[in-house]
Amino acid sequence: MEREESHTVREEPAPQPVERGAPVEPVTPAPEMEMVSRWSPARRAFDLVYLVFAVIDGLIIIRMVLKLLAANTAVPFTGFVYGVSDWLLAPFHGLLPTIVSGRSIFEMSALIGLLVYSLLGYVLSRFFGIMFRRDVTVAQNTRGFRPRSG
Repeated sequence: MEREESHTVREEPAPQPVERGAPVEPVTPAPEMEMVSRWSPARRAFDLVYLVFAVIDGLIIIRMVLKLLAANTAVPFTGFVYGVSDWLLAPFHGLLPTIVSGRSIFEMSALIGLLVYSLLGYVLSRFFGIMFRRDVTVAQNTRGFRPRSG
């Protein structure tokens, strides 16, 4: 995606150092500058899609780890993760066998769901990137800008 850029269009040269005992010139106000920045509106949609699918993938990974470590289902956090991820993984239940060893459980269908959601997130983010690709250039005049002292 496009990244935000900002650069100065016009700038005065830096003042030279003053020798000791030399007369000091009076301070003049800073010259007028114009700032130009570019940004893409697709960037926010792109980031939002990645965030949503990162949360989904994170929940599925946490579920897989909790099942492998045979987490206590009486703990509210475990119940929450299982409840949300059950709903997300419903289309994949029964797709592949579940491997059980003692109390540890490895759901291969959860791994497939993780891959599918990751791929879906990537495809949707690219789709938004293509649909909303354009650069917006903003010029800002700094005339009259005075830094606050404080």
